[in-house]
Amino acid sequence: MKQARPLLGLAAASTLLASGLLSGCGVAGTGFSPGVAASVGDTDITVDRVDGLAASYCDAITPQLEGQVLPNSYLTSGVAGQLTLAAAAEQLAEENGVEPGAEYSGQVAQLESAVADLPEDQQEAVVEVESAGSLVSDLVIGVGRRLAEDQGLADASEEQVAQLGNEALAAWIDDHDVEVNPRYGVTLEGGQPVDTDTSTSVAVGDVATAAMAESPDAEYAATLPESQRCG
Repeated sequence: MKQARPLLGLAAASTLLASGLLSGCGVAGTGFSPGVAASVGDTDITVDRVDGLAASYCDAITPQLEGQVLPNSYLTSGVAGQLTLAAAAEQLAEENGVEPGAEYSGQVAQLESAVADLPEDQQEAVVEVESAGSLVSDLVIGVGRRLAEDQGLADASEEQVAQLGNEALAAWIDDHDVEVNPRYGVTLEGGQPVDTDTSTSVAVGDVATAAMAESPDAEYAATLPESQRCG
């Protein structure tokens, strides 16, 4: 499986997103209840939250797309994967008494300044979505430093600290009930979101195949109803 692509940045609007399919329904053969997008330990991430963030994020980046059209599924999948990973990192950090550091707060401040002229819902979506990577990174490094201290590694290198933190996050995910609704086409593997075919259906025909492509198909996206596309 390939590592999931990062979410679309306002400064790099041509970057493509991970694929998936948003649905508010339960998934047959899984433990997901209607309205649940992901389960992270004792916490559920709702479809409404993923849907709302993805919609507001789409509104924010549409001017940057310059006529390009993306299926909404690329946005919802990316948002679901990022929120799931961030929730896992936050719970791991809480267990180790770690809080986000300067990298995360600096990223949030930069984003808030960049989107200050947008409507409030779009500001919140951009900040949450695009700061998720910095949040996870800060928490992982903080956990790594705490573990290095516990192990008596006073002179641990940055690489050692990062390795300890990443290993701890991957282990936490493996040891807890962390699942993303299969409809999004993304799972967490080795402490990272990865694209994966979790669909229970088989693509038949050119249109169905285009819907499941790893990169957005502009021709396919243009055929979607307005409610199912961004741009």
